[in-house]
Amino acid sequence: MLRAERQAKILQIIREKGSISSEELIELFDVSHVTIRRDLVALASQKLIVLEHGGATSIDYLEGKPEPLYDTKLYVHSDKKTAIAREAVKLIKDGDILVLDSGTTNYRLAQQLKTEKFSALTVITSDIMVAKDLSSHSRIAVIILGGIVRKSYYNAYGPFTEMILGNLKANKLFLGFDGASMRRGFSNNVLEEVSVKQKMMEISDETIALGDSTKYGVDAPYAICGWEKIQRVITDAAIDPQFISFFTEHGLSYQLATEE
Repeated sequence: MLRAERQAKILQIIREKGSISSEELIELFDVSHVTIRRDLVALASQKLIVLEHGGATSIDYLEGKPEPLYDTKLYVHSDKKTAIAREAVKLIKDGDILVLDSGTTNYRLAQQLKTEKFSALTVITSDIMVAKDLSSHSRIAVIILGGIVRKSYYNAYGPFTEMILGNLKANKLFLGFDGASMRRGFSNNVLEEVSVKQKMMEISDETIALGDSTKYGVDAPYAICGWEKIQRVITDAAIDPQFISFFTEHGLSYQLATEE
Protein backbone atom coordinates (compact mmCIF):
# COMPACT_ATOMS: atom_id res chain seq x y z
CA MET A 1 0.00 0.00 0.00
CA LEU A 2 1.29 3.45 -0.90
CA ARG A 3 2.07 5.81 1.97
CA ALA A 4 -0.49 8.38 0.76
CA GLU A 5 -3.14 5.67 0.49
CA ARG A 6 -2.40 4.39 4.00
CA GLN A 7 -2.51 7.90 5.46
CA ALA A 8 -5.82 8.55 3.72
CA LYS A 9 -7.29 5.37 5.18
CA ILE A 10 -5.98 6.30 8.64
CA LEU A 11 -7.60 9.74 8.32
CA GLN A 12 -10.86 8.17 7.19
CA ILE A 13 -10.88 5.76 10.15
CA ILE A 14 -10.13 8.53 12.65
CA ARG A 15 -12.92 10.69 11.25
CA GLU A 16 -15.39 7.81 11.40
CA LYS A 17 -14.44 6.68 14.92
CA GLY A 18 -13.45 10.04 16.40
CA SER A 19 -10.22 8.63 17.81
CA ILE A 20 -7.96 5.58 17.62
CA SER A 21 -4.87 4.22 19.32
CA SER A 22 -1.53 3.67 17.63
CA GLU A 23 -1.66 -0.01 18.61
CA GLU A 24 -4.96 -0.45 16.77
CA LEU A 25 -3.48 1.12 13.64
CA ILE A 26 -0.33 -1.02 13.85
CA GLU A 27 -2.45 -4.17 13.98
CA LEU A 28 -4.83 -2.99 11.26
CA PHE A 29 -2.14 -2.07 8.71
CA ASP A 30 0.50 -4.58 9.81
CA VAL A 31 3.28 -1.98 9.91
CA SER A 32 5.75 -0.85 12.54
CA HIS A 33 5.18 1.65 15.35
CA VAL A 34 7.67 3.98 13.64
CA THR A 35 5.66 3.91 10.40
CA ILE A 36 2.36 4.66 12.14
CA ARG A 37 3.94 7.43 14.17
CA ARG A 38 5.33 8.97 10.98
CA ASP A 39 1.88 8.76 9.35
CA LEU A 40 0.16 10.40 12.32
CA VAL A 41 2.74 13.18 12.48
CA ALA A 42 2.26 13.82 8.74
CA LEU A 43 -1.52 14.12 9.20
CA ALA A 44 -1.12 16.28 12.29
CA SER A 45 1.26 18.61 10.43
CA GLN A 46 -1.61 19.28 7.98
CA LYS A 47 -3.85 20.02 11.02
CA LEU A 48 -6.16 17.15 10.06
CA ILE A 49 -5.86 15.29 13.37
CA VAL A 50 -4.69 15.98 16.92
CA LEU A 51 -1.97 13.74 18.28
CA GLU A 52 -2.81 12.23 21.64
CA HIS A 53 -0.75 10.05 23.97
CA GLY A 54 -0.79 6.66 22.26
CA GLY A 55 -3.00 7.69 19.34
CA ALA A 56 -4.93 10.50 17.65
CA THR A 57 -8.32 12.24 17.52
CA SER A 58 -10.17 13.84 14.63
CA ILE A 59 -10.58 17.43 13.41
CA ASP A 60 -13.22 18.47 10.88
CA TYR A 61 -11.39 20.19 8.01
CA LEU A 62 -14.42 22.36 7.22
CA GLU A 63 -15.28 25.56 9.10
CA GLY A 64 -12.03 27.14 7.92
CA LYS A 65 -9.72 24.29 8.94
CA PRO A 66 -7.28 22.88 6.35
CA GLU A 67 -8.31 20.08 4.02
CA PRO A 68 -6.06 17.11 3.23
CA LEU A 69 -3.37 17.59 0.62
CA TYR A 70 -4.31 16.30 -2.84
CA ASP A 71 -2.20 13.14 -2.68
CA THR A 72 -3.92 12.14 0.58
CA LYS A 73 -7.39 13.32 -0.46
CA LEU A 74 -7.22 11.18 -3.60
CA TYR A 75 -7.47 8.03 -1.47
CA VAL A 76 -10.09 9.24 1.04
CA HIS A 77 -13.32 7.35 0.23
CA SER A 78 -11.66 6.26 -3.03
CA ASP A 79 -14.08 3.33 -3.53
CA LYS A 80 -17.05 5.69 -3.31
CA LYS A 81 -15.44 8.13 -5.75
CA THR A 82 -14.71 5.36 -8.25
CA ALA A 83 -18.29 4.06 -8.01
CA ILE A 84 -19.64 7.59 -8.56
CA ALA A 85 -17.38 7.99 -11.61
CA ARG A 86 -18.77 4.77 -13.10
CA GLU A 87 -22.30 6.15 -12.76
CA ALA A 88 -21.32 9.55 -14.15
CA VAL A 89 -19.80 8.13 -17.33
CA LYS A 90 -23.17 6.54 -18.22
CA LEU A 91 -24.52 10.05 -18.88
CA ILE A 92 -21.82 10.97 -21.38
CA LYS A 93 -22.41 10.66 -25.13
CA ASP A 94 -20.09 10.81 -28.12
CA GLY A 95 -19.53 14.37 -29.19
CA ASP A 96 -20.26 15.86 -25.78
CA ILE A 97 -18.39 18.91 -24.56
CA LEU A 98 -17.83 18.38 -20.85
CA VAL A 99 -16.59 20.54 -18.01
CA LEU A 100 -14.79 18.56 -15.34
CA ASP A 101 -14.45 20.67 -12.21
CA SER A 102 -11.38 20.36 -10.02
CA GLY A 103 -11.07 17.68 -7.35
CA THR A 104 -10.38 14.04 -6.75
CA THR A 105 -13.85 12.73 -7.66
CA ASN A 106 -13.57 14.34 -11.09
CA TYR A 107 -10.07 12.87 -11.34
CA ARG A 108 -11.67 9.43 -10.86
CA LEU A 109 -14.14 10.35 -13.61
CA ALA A 110 -11.25 11.26 -15.91
CA GLN A 111 -9.72 7.83 -15.26
CA GLN A 112 -13.04 6.20 -16.10
CA LEU A 113 -13.35 8.19 -19.34
CA LYS A 114 -10.04 6.69 -20.48
CA THR A 115 -11.49 3.18 -20.27
CA GLU A 116 -14.56 3.94 -22.40
CA LYS A 117 -14.68 3.73 -26.20
CA PHE A 118 -15.75 7.23 -27.17
CA SER A 119 -15.06 8.30 -30.74
CA ALA A 120 -14.89 12.00 -29.84
CA LEU A 121 -15.16 14.05 -26.64
CA THR A 122 -14.04 17.49 -25.54
CA VAL A 123 -13.14 18.05 -21.89
CA ILE A 124 -12.74 21.52 -20.40
CA THR A 125 -11.07 21.53 -17.00
CA SER A 126 -9.31 23.71 -14.46
CA ASP A 127 -7.68 20.62 -12.92
CA ILE A 128 -4.10 19.98 -14.02
CA MET A 129 -4.21 16.34 -12.92
CA VAL A 130 -7.39 15.71 -14.94
CA ALA A 131 -5.84 17.35 -18.02
CA LYS A 132 -2.61 15.38 -17.61
CA ASP A 133 -4.47 12.08 -17.27
CA LEU A 134 -6.65 12.66 -20.34
CA SER A 135 -3.95 14.15 -22.56
CA SER A 136 -2.74 10.71 -23.67
CA HIS A 137 -6.21 9.73 -25.01
CA SER A 138 -6.22 10.17 -28.79
CA ARG A 139 -9.98 10.85 -29.06
CA ILE A 140 -10.46 13.21 -26.13
CA ALA A 141 -9.66 16.86 -26.82
CA VAL A 142 -8.59 18.65 -23.64
CA ILE A 143 -8.97 22.37 -23.00
CA ILE A 144 -7.10 23.34 -19.84
CA LEU A 145 -8.08 26.61 -18.22
CA GLY A 146 -5.25 28.96 -17.33
CA GLY A 147 -5.01 31.06 -14.21
CA ILE A 148 -3.47 31.08 -10.76
CA VAL A 149 -2.51 27.57 -9.68
CA ARG A 150 -3.63 26.54 -6.23
CA LYS A 151 -0.45 25.12 -4.77
CA SER A 152 -0.51 21.45 -3.73
CA TYR A 153 -4.02 21.01 -5.19
CA TYR A 154 -3.21 21.35 -8.93
CA ASN A 155 -6.14 23.49 -10.08
CA ALA A 156 -6.45 26.97 -11.59
CA TYR A 157 -8.63 29.87 -10.46
CA GLY A 158 -8.89 33.63 -10.82
CA PRO A 159 -9.95 36.18 -13.48
CA PHE A 160 -8.00 34.56 -16.32
CA THR A 161 -9.75 31.24 -15.64
CA GLU A 162 -13.16 32.92 -15.67
CA MET A 163 -12.35 34.95 -18.79
CA ILE A 164 -11.50 31.79 -20.76
CA LEU A 165 -14.65 30.06 -19.49
CA GLY A 166 -16.74 33.02 -20.66
CA ASN A 167 -15.74 32.21 -24.26
CA LEU A 168 -16.71 28.53 -24.09
CA LYS A 169 -19.91 26.44 -24.12
CA ALA A 170 -20.51 22.95 -22.74
CA ASN A 171 -23.22 20.29 -22.63
CA LYS A 172 -22.55 19.03 -19.12
CA LEU A 173 -20.71 20.20 -16.03
CA PHE A 174 -19.63 17.71 -13.38
CA LEU A 175 -19.51 19.99 -10.35
CA GLY A 176 -17.27 19.34 -7.35
CA PHE A 177 -18.11 20.67 -3.89
CA ASP A 178 -17.19 20.27 -0.22
CA GLY A 179 -20.64 20.41 1.40
CA ALA A 180 -24.35 20.15 0.55
CA SER A 181 -27.18 20.85 2.98
CA MET A 182 -30.94 21.02 2.46
CA ARG A 183 -31.09 24.54 3.87
CA ARG A 184 -28.11 26.15 2.16
CA GLY A 185 -27.41 24.17 -0.99
CA PHE A 186 -23.88 23.54 -2.23
CA SER A 187 -20.80 25.06 -0.62
CA ASN A 188 -17.03 25.03 -0.87
CA ASN A 189 -14.04 25.24 1.43
CA VAL A 190 -12.01 27.58 -0.81
CA LEU A 191 -13.42 31.03 -1.61
CA GLU A 192 -11.33 31.56 -4.76
CA GLU A 193 -12.81 28.47 -6.42
CA VAL A 194 -16.45 29.53 -5.99
CA SER A 195 -16.64 32.08 -8.83
CA VAL A 196 -14.94 29.60 -11.19
CA LYS A 197 -17.58 26.97 -10.35
CA GLN A 198 -20.35 29.51 -10.87
CA LYS A 199 -18.94 30.48 -14.30
CA MET A 200 -18.71 26.77 -15.21
CA MET A 201 -22.41 26.44 -14.38
CA GLU A 202 -23.22 29.52 -16.45
CA ILE A 203 -21.70 28.09 -19.66
CA SER A 204 -23.13 24.56 -19.25
CA ASP A 205 -26.53 23.26 -20.37
CA GLU A 206 -26.69 20.84 -17.44
CA THR A 207 -25.02 20.82 -14.02
CA ILE A 208 -24.44 17.45 -12.35
CA ALA A 209 -23.28 17.49 -8.72
CA LEU A 210 -20.61 14.86 -8.17
CA GLY A 211 -19.77 14.05 -4.54
CA ASP A 212 -19.76 11.18 -2.07
CA SER A 213 -22.33 10.78 0.70
CA THR A 214 -20.03 12.15 3.43
CA LYS A 215 -20.39 15.63 1.90
CA TYR A 216 -24.17 15.71 2.37
CA GLY A 217 -25.52 17.32 5.51
CA VAL A 218 -22.36 19.45 5.68
CA ASP A 219 -21.99 23.22 5.29
CA ALA A 220 -18.63 24.46 4.02
CA PRO A 221 -17.85 28.17 4.57
CA TYR A 222 -18.53 29.55 1.06
CA ALA A 223 -21.83 29.14 -0.83
CA ILE A 224 -21.72 27.97 -4.45
CA CYS A 225 -25.42 27.76 -5.36
CA GLY A 226 -28.87 26.66 -4.29
CA TRP A 227 -30.52 23.39 -5.30
CA GLU A 228 -32.45 25.08 -8.10
CA LYS A 229 -29.20 25.43 -10.09
CA ILE A 230 -28.57 21.66 -10.13
CA GLN A 231 -30.22 19.27 -12.60
CA ARG A 232 -28.83 15.99 -11.32
CA VAL A 233 -26.99 14.50 -8.33
CA ILE A 234 -24.67 11.50 -8.43
CA THR A 235 -23.60 10.18 -5.06
CA ASP A 236 -23.20 6.80 -3.34
CA ALA A 237 -25.81 4.55 -1.78
CA ALA A 238 -24.73 5.39 1.79
CA ILE A 239 -26.35 8.84 1.62
CA ASP A 240 -28.87 9.69 4.37
CA PRO A 241 -32.36 8.57 3.20
CA GLN A 242 -33.67 12.03 4.13
CA PHE A 243 -31.77 13.39 1.14
CA ILE A 244 -33.44 10.85 -1.17
CA SER A 245 -36.81 12.16 0.01
CA PHE A 246 -35.55 15.71 -0.47
CA PHE A 247 -34.44 14.97 -4.06
CA THR A 248 -37.82 13.38 -4.86
CA GLU A 249 -39.82 16.24 -3.33
CA HIS A 250 -37.85 18.79 -5.35
CA GLY A 251 -38.02 16.84 -8.63
CA LEU A 252 -34.26 16.43 -8.73
CA SER A 253 -32.84 13.53 -10.76
CA TYR A 254 -30.34 11.39 -8.88
CA GLN A 255 -28.19 8.29 -9.26
CA LEU A 256 -26.85 6.21 -6.38
CA ALA A 257 -23.57 4.41 -6.96
CA THR A 258 -22.78 1.11 -5.28
CA GLU A 259 -19.20 0.23 -4.33
CA GLU A 260 -17.82 -2.99 -5.76
